[in-house]
Amino acid sequence: MGELTLRPNWTTAAGALEGVLAAEGLELPRHAVMGLTGHAWHLCLVCEGGITALPSGPHDLDWGAMVERYARTGLEWERFGRREQGEELEAARAEALEWARERLDEGIPLIGFDLQVHEFAIVTGYDGERDGFLVESAVSEEMGSFAQWDEWPSLGIIELFAPVGPSDLDPELAVLGSLRTAVDMLRGAGGGSDQPRGTPALEAWADALDGDGEVDRAGNAYTLAVLQAARTDGAAFLHDLSESVPPLAEPLGRAERAVRDLTQTLSPLLTLFPFPAGGHGNVANPGLREAAANALRRAAGHERRAAEAITEAFMRMGAV
Repeated sequence: MGELTLRPNWTTAAGALEGVLAAEGLELPRHAVMGLTGHAWHLCLVCEGGITALPSGPHDLDWGAMVERYARTGLEWERFGRREQGEELEAARAEALEWARERLDEGIPLIGFDLQVHEFAIVTGYDGERDGFLVESAVSEEMGSFAQWDEWPSLGIIELFAPVGPSDLDPELAVLGSLRTAVDMLRGAGGGSDQPRGTPALEAWADALDGDGEVDRAGNAYTLAVLQAARTDGAAFLHDLSESVPPLAEPLGRAERAVRDLTQTLSPLLTLFPFPAGGHGNVANPGLREAAANALRRAAGHERRAAEAITEAFMRMGAV
């Protein structure tokens, strides 16, 4: 296995996956990883306690489904996932650590959540004397490569993934599955909670900004940044597919153009609500909120066009 490096990506789970794939000799471009797994099409708007756009949205999805989706990249995966608090969390952590050490002892790297920061990282090993994982995370350069076990998981969320060997999925089935996932996620299906997702999340976001309720400044900016980067990769993935599968070039080309229209529509919002500051008072300014809401509704329209075109491509491919 080659060097394990977290690849740059606002969607850190995909960045970790890309890094593991590269170490296994299965180098894929970022947009291919994002498109094949469905990460390119994820959006969740988390609203709790009267506050909209909390920063947990980018990680709120059906992680159990990712085992099958990750296999489209060339590796089979297994998962350990728990959501617990209190004494139940202690028991789950002990079980998770046993699961992780068994695989790490065999030289198998892991992808894990909430190690050093509330993002995904690559787990390269562990230090039993110091009781912690050795990780490659988004903050490893600043914090070092050690993540203490007794500080994990800080959110009560345990997510660990381990590769188990090459997948033998037919490439056409991988593409077909990725198109089906794209349609499902854009239409708001397949979530880990009842929060709005996909295009309905864009509309719910616009409604919140049109109202006078609180919108989380940091979460609003973070969700926008993750969304813009993901959809940009989604457009690149559709472009590659349209060139690789000529019978689908026309509908996939329309889908690509619609997604690029979406990213162009969202682009000014990243200036209005920049990460990490979030635009300071902009998120509370009625005029700016109205402008942002209008942009999100236009983006929703573009995304509907994309979903319709991807659906057409999926139906054509499924009929072949």
